[in-house]
Amino acid sequence: MATATIEVLPDCLVHKIVSCLSFKEAAKMSILSKTWLQGWMTHQNLELKAQNFNVMKILDKIMERYRDSKIHIEKFEFLKAFSISGFVELFPLIDKWLDIALHNGVKDLAYIDVRSSLYPLPIFTILAAKSLRELVLWGCDLIGGSLSGGLANCYSLRKLSLCDVCLNDNMLQTLLTSCPLIVNFFIEHCTGLQKTELRNLQRVKSVSIKTLRKQCAKIQAPSLEHLLKNWILLSGRI
Repeated sequence: MATATIEVLPDCLVHKIVSCLSFKEAAKMSILSKTWLQGWMTHQNLELKAQNFNVMKILDKIMERYRDSKIHIEKFEFLKAFSISGFVELFPLIDKWLDIALHNGVKDLAYIDVRSSLYPLPIFTILAAKSLRELVLWGCDLIGGSLSGGLANCYSLRKLSLCDVCLNDNMLQTLLTSCPLIVNFFIEHCTGLQKTELRNLQRVKSVSIKTLRKQCAKIQAPSLEHLLKNWILLSGRI
């Protein structure tokens, strides 16, 4: 009986295998053949890690290829793992990448800055996307979000995670009002908040709140099933 080798697998099977791999794993497999290379170049789950300015240039070429070829993006994750004073000059580049991901139908979007450069993330531009179902934000600034284009409602969003994000009470309420159908909400060590108030979240089932100091929290969530709280005084109706 003939046995299939990795070099002669059907193209459709190669693309199926690649779709189950992470972006980094798919990149390693791209050396096997042109089919594997094509599978990686059209991978729908983008995991971009910026370690220095040179890497940012490479990532920009990747994103431009996705834009020009109109390649669908299922997941977009950007991780900035370096700290430099001039990083603010690259903010327009990140704006560009987010715009490409949104236009290419991204469903799961994550911006993670472990160095907390407080990039002014265009939150309402992101929420205007109709396909978004999960949003993870870490180390960015939401206070400066502009409402010039009007308040966007993201009815598709089901999971929202905020960690080490700069926002105030008004912005949190505006954000939650814009995402009334979220099921999972996670907030940790966000600066600028005086209190955490969750109102009119009719479908939320899981809530996790972690703060650096004791802080009042009010939760109105008739469908709530799981609550994790740390260093807060819980009050209100659950």
